[in-house]
Amino acid sequence: MPVVVEYKGFYVPLAAVPTELVSEWETTLKGERARILNALLEKIPNASAFINRLAVPAHERWSAFVNPEWADRLMVLLKHATKLKGAFSSWNDGIENAFKEGGTFETNVSAKKDKLQKLRYVVGGTGIKYKTAWGPAYKAIGVISGDTRVTVYMGANDIFSGTVTNVFLEGATKYARAIAVPAIIQGLVIAQYAHEAGLTTERSQVISIVNSKLANTVLKMVDTNRFNVTLNLGFDSVANKLYVYTKAETV
Repeated sequence: MPVVVEYKGFYVPLAAVPTELVSEWETTLKGERARILNALLEKIPNASAFINRLAVPAHERWSAFVNPEWADRLMVLLKHATKLKGAFSSWNDGIENAFKEGGTFETNVSAKKDKLQKLRYVVGGTGIKYKTAWGPAYKAIGVISGDTRVTVYMGANDIFSGTVTNVFLEGATKYARAIAVPAIIQGLVIAQYAHEAGLTTERSQVISIVNSKLANTVLKMVDTNRFNVTLNLGFDSVANKLYVYTKAETV
């Protein structure tokens, strides 16, 4: 079966998230302070709404985790429900104080912005359009969904051959892309965490789970009357890197 297109993209997390992106995130999130507060107070304007929309649902979910064999389980559940249902005033004061101008929401956004550096793992897969264009997560799906733009941005971590082709059934392309990219990113990021921690078994498990997801979703949309398609994650022991691989062959 002739190969139409083949791509292997190595995944490399960024060394750091660009400063301008961190600053933009900080400014944008702080700018949403008033809107977030208004939305919270609109949804939960009083004690009754707090009980019905927050306390009761939270208690129901929490109670499912309490062991049925726990000693004095009923009293434990009643204590939890009672404390939650009576917590509106405390909750409301906390919300008002947090979201007032100069409150803890704004100060914590600034204090915690360094944690945004974790985004370097995600961006290593997605790319930054104005800096590096697309990363391997989108390039892999792009070459088999007819997006010829990706060929312009192939670099040292990409191995590409053939012709960009749309292998999907009519009307399925945008859905295939929408499912593939987040699934691939999730797999790359978690597998990279495992890799950096020396957890080879867990790394392999993540790869296997994501490949099954791709097989059961994205690859189900392929026009199999015309193409045989491979789309998966893997680990290259020689390069010591994770990668995304795709290949399309005519039937």
